[in-house]
Amino acid sequence: MGRVKSKDKRNKRGTIGLGSMFEAYTFLMGFALLIWAAISLFAFNLLINVGVIYPANYAEYRISEAFEQIETANEVTADLIPEVCRYVVFSEDGQVLSGDLDEKDVETAWKVLSNMNYSDGRFYKVISRPDEYVVLQYRLKPQYKSMWMNEHLPNPENLLTIFILICCVGIMQIFAKKFGSGIRKKMTPMREALEQIGDRNLDFTVYYSGVREIDECLVALDDMRYALKTSLQKQWETEQEKNRQMSALAHDIKTPLTVVRGNSELLLETELTDEQKNYADYISGSALQIQNYVQTLIEVTKSQEGIEQAPVKVKVSEILADIKKQTMGLSEVYQLQINWKEECENEAVISVVYDHVVRAVMNAVRNAAEHTPEGGVLNISANYRDGKLVFTIEDSGSGFTSEALAHGTEQFFMDDSSRTGGSHYGIGLFFAKKVAKEHGGEIVLANSKETGGAKVEISFMGQ
Repeated sequence: MGRVKSKDKRNKRGTIGLGSMFEAYTFLMGFALLIWAAISLFAFNLLINVGVIYPANYAEYRISEAFEQIETANEVTADLIPEVCRYVVFSEDGQVLSGDLDEKDVETAWKVLSNMNYSDGRFYKVISRPDEYVVLQYRLKPQYKSMWMNEHLPNPENLLTIFILICCVGIMQIFAKKFGSGIRKKMTPMREALEQIGDRNLDFTVYYSGVREIDECLVALDDMRYALKTSLQKQWETEQEKNRQMSALAHDIKTPLTVVRGNSELLLETELTDEQKNYADYISGSALQIQNYVQTLIEVTKSQEGIEQAPVKVKVSEILADIKKQTMGLSEVYQLQINWKEECENEAVISVVYDHVVRAVMNAVRNAAEHTPEGGVLNISANYRDGKLVFTIEDSGSGFTSEALAHGTEQFFMDDSSRTGGSHYGIGLFFAKKVAKEHGGEIVLANSKETGGAKVEISFMGQ
């Protein structure tokens, strides 16, 4: 706990919180928005000063300039009317004499002239003349100098508002992306630490971001890294100790095996019946096989990753002869009848790891023998064609259950209701599957239609 506290103290100095970062970005964004609004208003006023846009009271100013001229002119013509106004000329009885207002606006202008206090959002100015009236229509809003722009574009104030809003949204997006980019940059130490752990590298230094909340996560992550490293170190030491003990035990097993093998060979030198010679030969061969397995176990325990053997070219007939010999020995032990069939050219050669292939097939054969009643039958066929060696083993036992068919080749699977003996611990068929896969083949579990028992097909491709 002291190690964690020291880290916390070290990382609290010179760090800021995510809330403070967000407040800083919010303040800067608000300041940028105010600056942009001020620039937009300045540009708007500049356009007014240069005459591109008229101010809101420009129409009243122009009307006051033209009022006397319109009032005293012999005839009201369009050139007397200010360019920011529309007009209509009425006679005393309400007839339209001239003008450029549409019908609806003419009706409104007459209502205004009749003092009906009617308004539709526009402003009107009435100028009395001898025997007629001039009504001017105008707006108290900024307007463009160009009448075409007044007709086809939003009012300058509305356009300015839209423009400011769009630019404000753009500014907010820029600051949001900048804030996100800053957070991603601050998260880099976290991402790098996770990548190191994902790559199973626990011997690295954690660098901190300067953001309080992220650094707290990094401290916790560093503690987890340290704990995981310590745990794996202890596990590795335990595995090493277990391997040393297994290696010592395997060495101890070699001594009685050597005695068994030596005595069986001495027994073969005595006068024996043919049946006794077969038994002694089985004992000698099995003792040699066990000795080879023990030697493999010793070599495996010397390395955490086990050993890899390179495939060698060997005659297929030699593999078949070895497997057949061991199978016949098993048949004597379990009192079984063996139906052996093989199809192979005498000179056929395959490139495999010899011991692994023999052991894989014998695992399947031994599994079948253990689950066949005494006096039962094992059908074993071996076929080599086009570089593929296939073994099919059928027994006359109870067959595989549905669960065993689905999981029988998984490591440590044992189906107590059907086909698992107490001595295999679910490893035999798993090893057979592993070897078949390493040789480009496969193992298939099924139930035999011929014998009613289990059926195992295991194949190997020459490398």
